[in-house]
Amino acid sequence: MQILKLKSSPKMNSPKKTKKVTSGSHLIAFISLSLGFSGLLFGASAWNVWSTYQAFDKAIANQFKLQNLSNQIIYYDEVLTMSARMYAGTGDSKWESRYNQFVSQLEITIKQIIEQTPNTYNANAKKTDEANLKLVDLETKSFELVHQGKSSEAMRILSGTEYESLKQIYADGILTTRNAILLETESSLDRYRQFLFQSLLLAGLSFPILLVTATIIILRVKGFVRERRLAQLSLQELNQHLEIRVEQRTQDLKSANAEITYLNERLQEENLRMSSELDVTRRLQQMMLPLDEELETIKELDIAGFMEPSNEVGGDYYDVLHHYGRVKIGIGDVTGHGLESGVLMIMAQTAVLTMSVLQEKDPIRVLKALNTVLYENVTRMNSDKNMTLLLIDYFQGQLSLVGQHEEVIVVRADGTVERIDTNDLGFPLGLEADISAFIMQAQIKLNPEDIVVLYTDGITEAENPNRQFYGLERLCQLVQNHRQESAQLICEAIIQNLKTFIGLSRVYDDITLLVIKQLQY
Repeated sequence: MQILKLKSSPKMNSPKKTKKVTSGSHLIAFISLSLGFSGLLFGASAWNVWSTYQAFDKAIANQFKLQNLSNQIIYYDEVLTMSARMYAGTGDSKWESRYNQFVSQLEITIKQIIEQTPNTYNANAKKTDEANLKLVDLETKSFELVHQGKSSEAMRILSGTEYESLKQIYADGILTTRNAILLETESSLDRYRQFLFQSLLLAGLSFPILLVTATIIILRVKGFVRERRLAQLSLQELNQHLEIRVEQRTQDLKSANAEITYLNERLQEENLRMSSELDVTRRLQQMMLPLDEELETIKELDIAGFMEPSNEVGGDYYDVLHHYGRVKIGIGDVTGHGLESGVLMIMAQTAVLTMSVLQEKDPIRVLKALNTVLYENVTRMNSDKNMTLLLIDYFQGQLSLVGQHEEVIVVRADGTVERIDTNDLGFPLGLEADISAFIMQAQIKLNPEDIVVLYTDGITEAENPNRQFYGLERLCQLVQNHRQESAQLICEAIIQNLKTFIGLSRVYDDITLLVIKQLQY
């Protein structure tokens, strides 16, 4: 605006033809006027030329700065891409640190270029910013996959079509912004050239000064062109160096991928070995279940059992023992899954069988002895496993319950449902050396056609696709509806209904069920 005002001053004070002066006073006035006008013209011209020079110099410096900022954005973007790919390929945390370091530098550079040319940048920034945000999301996702040990998936993301497409959009956006900035700067330079030309016309009486100024400006323009050429050469050299480094990193990545492949093969071998061990334990678990022939020797009871382990070896246990005219029934659940849980379950089965063979009739003593065995073995194994266990002694229609486990369901012949809470009858085995203070007994009288259902939480806590539990109420209702059928049919009805409820959902725990029906004495 100051240049335009100065430009208008000659029009307001256009020189007039001087008339012939005969008197000395007129000559002095004419000389004074001429000198004043010349001084005013010189001052206005000098100020106009100086202002134009300052604006032109600022525009050149601004363009050079914008050129450097644009180059830095391109460089940082390539560094971020390389760092993300190297981290996905090698898993080395230094590449993640390098990525995070240059992300902040890229943000600072973008803020600087926005401050320099807000209008130009905002007009071209929408697609570029969207592409940049998506690129950062993909790179962040690749980091998370690497943290989860999924390096190959991370590499697929960073080498995928979506990532390359976003890179192209981002590069095109930066190039468009860069060209727009150059056009805006060139437009500014054109305006300053016009102002300079007008200043030269205005400075006809001060041509030497204007000539010197023009010479300085020309030299500065040549200096800018020379510096720009040097910057371009520097960028080309930097790109060549970056290509060499990328090639070197690619070779490193191939070596890392070969090592990862080798480790994966070793891991598969180890998984196969562990799978074989778990399969052996699972088979032992199934082999130790009571046989149908054993259950048929118990004339007073109709008994049916079902056990299905989950994907891993679990710690579910049930057994029915018949020695010397007495029946001992046990059901329990070891915490967790895997080999330790399966081994602890086998220990419990062996201990209960031993006490039954030795004709130990006191259920409290049996439970105390069993706890001692498990506690000492768990301590020796340095394990944190423990076990809930319910032992039931049956004799002539009378049930004696001891131990802590899930609720016992009793469905009477007339359909009445009773639920016996066992929390106060014992304590988890293997946690404490002595649990005598926690052990109590409960008695249940069974009449003909009465039904007792024992189960583990793999049934009641099974989930359907809507994340709903199967629940105890559903189990009770199903037993009540099928109470007039045999124990085997009731067991099959429960398992079929449970699997229909679960559908395609994953089974997280062992499924164990024991149905006992009182026959005529």
